[in-house]
Amino acid sequence: MNKKVVLSVLSTTLVASVAASAFAAPKDGIYIGGNIKKYYSTDVLFEMTPQAKATYASELNAMASDFNNVVFVDYKGKGASIEELFTKGSKVALGEPLKKEDFADLYKVVNKDGSSTATEDARAKVDPTPTGDLKVESVSAINGTTVEVKFNKEVDAASLFADDKSGAFDANVVAIKTIDNVEAGNLSGKLSEDGKTLTVTTEKAVSKRYNVVIDGIKAKDGSAFAKYDEVVTFAADTTAPAIVSTVKDSASTFTVTFSEPLKQIGTVTYKYADGTPVVAGVSNNHVAGADKVTFTMTSEIAAGKTVVATIIGAQDTAGNLLTPNPATVTMVKGALDGVAPTVSAITQTGATTFTVKFSEQLAANPTISIEGTDVDAANVVKDATDATLYTVTAPAVLDGAKTVTVKKFNDLSGEVGADTSKVVVFTKDAAAPKVASSNVVVDATDSKQYLELTFDKDVKVDTGKVNGTGTFVKDHITNTITVADTEVKQDATNKKVVRVNLDALLGDTTTDVEGATYNLDLKFTGVTSAAAVAVEDAKATFTRGKDGVPASGAVVKVTAVEQGSDNNKVNVTFDQAVDGASATNAANYKIDGAVVESVTLLPAVTANGATTQVAVLNLKAGSNEFTGTRNINISDVKALGSTKVMEPFHINTVELKENVAPVVTSAKLTGTKEITLTFSEAVVGGTEVDFEVLIEGKSQATTENVDAAVDATATNTAKVTIAEVDADKIKKGISLKALTSIDVKDAAGNVLSVPANIVVTQ
Repeated sequence: MNKKVVLSVLSTTLVASVAASAFAAPKDGIYIGGNIKKYYSTDVLFEMTPQAKATYASELNAMASDFNNVVFVDYKGKGASIEELFTKGSKVALGEPLKKEDFADLYKVVNKDGSSTATEDARAKVDPTPTGDLKVESVSAINGTTVEVKFNKEVDAASLFADDKSGAFDANVVAIKTIDNVEAGNLSGKLSEDGKTLTVTTEKAVSKRYNVVIDGIKAKDGSAFAKYDEVVTFAADTTAPAIVSTVKDSASTFTVTFSEPLKQIGTVTYKYADGTPVVAGVSNNHVAGADKVTFTMTSEIAAGKTVVATIIGAQDTAGNLLTPNPATVTMVKGALDGVAPTVSAITQTGATTFTVKFSEQLAANPTISIEGTDVDAANVVKDATDATLYTVTAPAVLDGAKTVTVKKFNDLSGEVGADTSKVVVFTKDAAAPKVASSNVVVDATDSKQYLELTFDKDVKVDTGKVNGTGTFVKDHITNTITVADTEVKQDATNKKVVRVNLDALLGDTTTDVEGATYNLDLKFTGVTSAAAVAVEDAKATFTRGKDGVPASGAVVKVTAVEQGSDNNKVNVTFDQAVDGASATNAANYKIDGAVVESVTLLPAVTANGATTQVAVLNLKAGSNEFTGTRNINISDVKALGSTKVMEPFHINTVELKENVAPVVTSAKLTGTKEITLTFSEAVVGGTEVDFEVLIEGKSQATTENVDAAVDATATNTAKVTIAEVDADKIKKGISLKALTSIDVKDAAGNVLSVPANIVVTQ
């Protein structure tokens, strides 16, 4: 940092601040910390003797490498370190509240002649939570393992949680440190709908005194909450839990809600109304820490039967027994609905996954087996939005014909479904994952730079490594670089994303150069698709920054949304480079009437001093059924290297064309040299060759490739002229294979879809 520039800026800033102080603390002027610890008031700075000015200048020069320890305070009592003034700009830096830790413990007050006869304790005069600032309003224990934190403004979840939503916290954000040796254990949390109440769940029951620290929290508008650092006493939870309600969810399921979470439900026994023990047919799903339990009756319990569940020894998280103890719950089994559930469809969804769709909702997860071996129950998961759909994760890559058996399932009324076996032909995903985008990101934990690579599909990392060769350019000089094997780590929440530490990747100071632009050809080992196909080699271009510099607070904006290169694509343009993980998350884009299946991020482009980047939304084929304007919503995308998500974006003026491709509904041999094609909708064509004629599934001469005979006039049928066929060829079978040159399209421009060869019938 240029020292002369610093001195000049300080002088300009101080001239603008000359006025009577609005209040006493902290006083306006310059506070030099470190080993110097001197305070120069604004009045003194403009009336110092030449010798005192020289001393002041030399002291600033001495602090040039540590401007975080030089604090400027204006006449309004607003202030910031010189480092912050330079990196954030005066408007932003002075807009943030001063903190006690910004100041040294005591400063010598400098007189006009450079002497010092008094001291100034600026730290003691900083109001930790000035009126109107964002702050924690209260911290209190709700029960043994639940602590409630109330804020005076809506909190941005991204500043709290590791996944930006709920659950585990970001490092050093929320801490409950014991003072009386009663540990709280691991912490997790959830924000209320209004974002003003944080419910913290502790691993262990809390009681007595704790040092509660809440720091680094941001509001939705990006402003910072004041640090909360207080000793709080939590009274031991001595309130016994009780049953609040029992709700009949279906003919055979009942949910019981307790007044607080239970550590254990204790012993549960079941009897019929006449006191006869229930031998089998009733179960419950309570898990430690839950305040609800669902009881489920199977077909072994007859309709109309009353079952009494007796709960003995249930305890809350602080060990208090349920009151009364024992407690009873009475449940009456409903009548069967007369319709048994059935398996509607089994559909492959990935290299190791498929879904099983049922005709109605089930009372419990079914048992699924593949080739006679049951799939682990933990790998059969009910869909979060469709209660009739279950996702199954197979123990190995799915390939070829497999017998899938669905068994042990019944509907909510207790009707038992028949065991169902189907032969499903699975297709192994043989396509190698490709790098869709690469960005440099700053890790929020260690503030180091990482090269973040986002693939076009989920990948597995097994002792992953990356190496490569390339060049880097600094001061117009091009240098070569070879990078040795460096560890690759997968992102915790997005399986498409991997990261590599740039400090480790780029080597020593001769090849790891701040400000240099790198162009690397990368090769991976130990990184594969879910189907165990090795990822493709990749290219990455990036500029090396500086480790230890915290992530920025830049907020990205959408500048344009428009139809892409075809009807299956929508281009979203951002006003700056974006974070790859958030920008390629399909869940961040919503288009009414269409499904965003995946997102491809194009390289950032800089022109005329401005940088933009385009995210290509890949729509699911056939999901957009009409042409017209749409509601489009985009959210949760971050700028490159930033910790802040964008403001939600909405537009309803963009017209998108439907993407339902036409298909051939029939192909009939209507002459020895003629095939008549019927299409699902009116199509037009050009002059390109559309189909290859196959006999018995085998290619013929290239000269027999044919045009669909569709011209610029829309039509639902077309007659294709082929080489003459005889009885032998007809007997062997005739089919048409689509060529890459096919140019048959519907009115919206969707190319004819031919997923498999078209069988020609007579």
